[in-house]
Amino acid sequence: MTIETNIYAIDGLSKLSVQYSVFKIVGLTPTHTSYHGNIQTLIDRLSRAMKAPVTTIERNGERHIVIPTDAGQPPIVKLVGAAAILKPTGETIDLDFGHEADGYDGLRQRFLQFVIQSPLRNRSGLWQPKSGQAFFQKTPHETIDGIELFHGSSLRVVPSPAGGWGLCVDIRSKLVRARPLSQRLTAEEVKRFVGRSLVYRFGHQWFEVTLQGVTDIDISERILPEGDAVVSLLEYLNLKTRKPVPAGLANLDPAGAAIFYRTEGPAAKYAPAGLCHLVEDPHTKDGARLQSKAILPPHVRVKLAEKFISEYLGRLQLGNVILKVSNKPVQSDGQSFDIPQFRFGRNHVLVTGNPASDRNAIRLQDLGRRRSALLDDGRAGFFSQTPLNRQYLVLPTSVANSVGPAFAGDLKRTVSQLYPQGGPYEPEIIVYDDLNARRNFVEQARAIKAALVHANAKPGNALVMIHDLSHRASRVADQLEAMIVKDFPIEFDLVASVIHTKTALETYRFAVGKNEPVYEADPAKRNRFNSYLRNVALSKVLLANGKVPFVLNAPTNGHVFVGIDVKHNTAAFSLVADGGSIIHSKTWKSRQKEQLTAEQVEKYLVELIGIEARSFGTPPREIVVHRDGRAFPSEIQGLRNACARLAEQGVISSAFNLTVIEIKKSGPVTLRLLDVTTVDGRRRTNNPTVGAWQKLNDNEGFVCTTGEPFGRRGTARPLHVVRVYGDMTIDRCVEDVFKLSCLAWSSPDGGTRLPASIKLCDRVLFEDAADYDVDALNFANPSSDGSAA
Repeated sequence: MTIETNIYAIDGLSKLSVQYSVFKIVGLTPTHTSYHGNIQTLIDRLSRAMKAPVTTIERNGERHIVIPTDAGQPPIVKLVGAAAILKPTGETIDLDFGHEADGYDGLRQRFLQFVIQSPLRNRSGLWQPKSGQAFFQKTPHETIDGIELFHGSSLRVVPSPAGGWGLCVDIRSKLVRARPLSQRLTAEEVKRFVGRSLVYRFGHQWFEVTLQGVTDIDISERILPEGDAVVSLLEYLNLKTRKPVPAGLANLDPAGAAIFYRTEGPAAKYAPAGLCHLVEDPHTKDGARLQSKAILPPHVRVKLAEKFISEYLGRLQLGNVILKVSNKPVQSDGQSFDIPQFRFGRNHVLVTGNPASDRNAIRLQDLGRRRSALLDDGRAGFFSQTPLNRQYLVLPTSVANSVGPAFAGDLKRTVSQLYPQGGPYEPEIIVYDDLNARRNFVEQARAIKAALVHANAKPGNALVMIHDLSHRASRVADQLEAMIVKDFPIEFDLVASVIHTKTALETYRFAVGKNEPVYEADPAKRNRFNSYLRNVALSKVLLANGKVPFVLNAPTNGHVFVGIDVKHNTAAFSLVADGGSIIHSKTWKSRQKEQLTAEQVEKYLVELIGIEARSFGTPPREIVVHRDGRAFPSEIQGLRNACARLAEQGVISSAFNLTVIEIKKSGPVTLRLLDVTTVDGRRRTNNPTVGAWQKLNDNEGFVCTTGEPFGRRGTARPLHVVRVYGDMTIDRCVEDVFKLSCLAWSSPDGGTRLPASIKLCDRVLFEDAADYDVDALNFANPSSDGSAA
């Protein structure tokens, strides 16, 4: 067995060198909340304006801009509330492209990334949705029901496991409608598409935009300044497009409609509707239907990557230097973490290994099935053994009058069988009006609240069944679900979870019983429905009640793990300790959409850890923070301040060590690890076993939290782990991320991609970070669509 990566060596670098000039940034205040965003904007705008790989370095604790010396002098750049002026320091940096410990590897990486991608933007057969994203061929791989499937290659320069630099090539797919929008698109028609992504075929250049609306002018009206003249959109496109122009542009109707979209800044930009093609993603009906076509097995990914390299990256000339990207992938050193032991109720321990040498062990292939079975086993069961809180089941009248009793009975049996130690699951049924109240957000929200008030609901847990408000746009959170989860704890002291009516209504059928009519599950759907009931019992009832199915039976390198994520002005912090036996999640509203201030982080962390302080036994020493996405400098400072306060209070050890790592769930490029074998002379490329991992450098690693034996269609996508602060080695950081990902509480028969620290944040943010129109709920006269009449 050989483990391969999707990294391909870059040859010819020994002859490459470049000089950078260093500039001091004047006009930006490091303590301002917009500082880091402005720095990134500054880098992006300078790179585009100067057509050069601009980036930053640290000098005496301050950020400095560095620009290739031969790119010339930088312009003044206007930013949010400021204008950045760059003053030359007189310092230059001479770089070669060996791997030297001089601290400039980030600069080398940025330069190589730029010079490899720049020529591809001018290739007529390729298009790129946005800067930094994949390069797609303009010829679709196939067309299905009027929708074109494109395959593209994302490229990222990375340190190669074999030494030197390599290019990580990851294959992406995109579904785009073959026919453009109607050239005579009307304001009424466009309502269905507002907020959708479009591929705008601007002459020979294609890129992706977000539809904002349609104008009341046609493309032949003169509205665009061009030099000393004012031209029409149609004229502008013909002026800016290399000849001969594509047929789509040549055949435009001058009376056709113009849509508008926005990129950077407040100004709207225009495009002919007849050159814009709708993107179908997993959130759209057709995109979801065809998504399986975009899921690629490992061997197909490898073939597409090698084909792209052969066609576009075989020879890159930079002045007198010729670079070449190898078409053979770099092999990995094949490191792997063992599956940890798990402890269930009654101290039952599950061990994965070789049954031939350890009679107490089970095969890795049996892990999911056995882990799930132990939850129902009287000799094991849930690790948590405490009774359930007061329970409510909240149903709409239409369901309560029909399938409700059958559903309630099936759910009661499922929960009671899965968690008998909680006592019989006998939730009090509360019924709300969906017959006289219209099925929109405002009226259903009011009806549900009125029902709870009438029932004099007391503190506890509630499972609420609601109708899916199907008119809501894709990607828009369900306002009714958001209201329930946010308001119930405050108004009724109830922890609430939400399910929808659809599955129950589609599963039960009306039947004439011996004595009276009944609803019973359709036998053809019974097995699938039982799986659904088990998932509801596990995720929406038991986990919502804080009941932990199993924990790790082995120590982790960190003692306390804190997950952090921010979404839609809501900050989520989670705590995991003692192998998962101690967990806690909490959310706070934040004025910041992504970056938190040092004061916020300090306050939230002190509060969160203080809640569980009595559970620790001895004060923990190794504090590890998992930041979903980027950990900003202000956040790291807040974490340091919080740990110092907690140490002074004796909550954590005075000799504490703080480590901060970023968990990259997604990105433009993903490193893949592939299990390659040769059988009867034939090469076979498969997903790796879970636990396989690859170290890129002292601060970066990738780990497969999915893969065999939890076989799923497609190719395993390892998590990217980056240490940004602290002394814990990357090996130990990655090992803990993997162990915490094995706490697959919501899917014990399979696996989860994320560590429990981040999974808990995602769980509360999925609901808590959703928003709803409070004024509409409190003051509106609701119309049929839930808006103010």
